[in-house]
Amino acid sequence: MVEAAKSQDWFIKVFDAHYEYIRNYIYYLSGDIDIAEDLAQDVFMKIWERREGINEETIKPLLYKIARNLYFNLYKRNTLDLKFMSSALRENEHESPEYLLETKEFDERLQLALSELPEHCRTIFLMSRLEDLKYHEIAERFDISVKAVEKQISKALKLLREKIEFKM
Repeated sequence: MVEAAKSQDWFIKVFDAHYEYIRNYIYYLSGDIDIAEDLAQDVFMKIWERREGINEETIKPLLYKIARNLYFNLYKRNTLDLKFMSSALRENEHESPEYLLETKEFDERLQLALSELPEHCRTIFLMSRLEDLKYHEIAERFDISVKAVEKQISKALKLLREKIEFKM
């Protein structure tokens, strides 16, 4: 009974510390918050099932690896339809029709360009830009060097610049 209570306490700490990050990571992969929430719960179910054999020091990379595997098992690289720009469109309803049309066209080009980025590159870029994570925080989550994160961000920016031609 005491061991079960320790397991529950450990699981609650892990869940509270990482759930939001895992959900956001899956959202960046899928572009669908409902799928992200469902898969994030599945990630933690797998952690609960494997709780006795998990090394505390490698829990973060393990969570991300499970999340990534679950996502790709479910979708096998379906096209993305990220929704983060549509909220910006709703906030600007008081703007001129030309501005709204330009914003919508830019959003479509941006979503297409983001969906065409390599998966790892896109995920790191979105974690940096949407979650405002520092490079060292992203590096820690993926168990990679800060230099590798810098290279992925640089690659994403270069590819996005090439794909998006927006004239104001």
